[in-house]
Amino acid sequence: MTSALRRLSLPALLMTLLAGCGSTGPDTYQLGEKHIQVAEGKEFTLSLPVDTAMGEWWYLTSPQPDPDVVRKTDKREESEADDAVGSGSGTDSFGFKAVGPGTTKISLIQCPPGACAGGGDAGGPVTPSPVPSGSPILQEKYRATIHTFTVTVRKP
Repeated sequence: MTSALRRLSLPALLMTLLAGCGSTGPDTYQLGEKHIQVAEGKEFTLSLPVDTAMGEWWYLTSPQPDPDVVRKTDKREESEADDAVGSGSGTDSFGFKAVGPGTTKISLIQCPPGACAGGGDAGGPVTPSPVPSGSPILQEKYRATIHTFTVTVRKP
């Protein structure tokens, strides 16, 4: 074996050995991944970008996912302050556990300031705020948007 080949084979061998040594946490899915497949018993996270400086947040909304298929385990909010005053972004993460085989939908609502109603102390689902008739149509970035994720849980 030439010395050049030996130099190249050692990093390749190390990468192969370390490939299975990554994090063992739940799989994370982003906004564009609308069809998710997970094994029963596994945990997974939906991670969504949020403009915290503008007061934007995400909420689980109705219809709720089938509790025999998935269960919500937690919600985490992470904010990152930018250098400019009044700016910032972050991530809203929703954790779930796949509890039984089947398919269900998870509906999350993206809420710019003033675009949603319900929830909070009043309870109930968070829904888009009603807009009075005759009002001008809001630009898309100011409207509540519901994003639906289809989750299929399979037996391991």
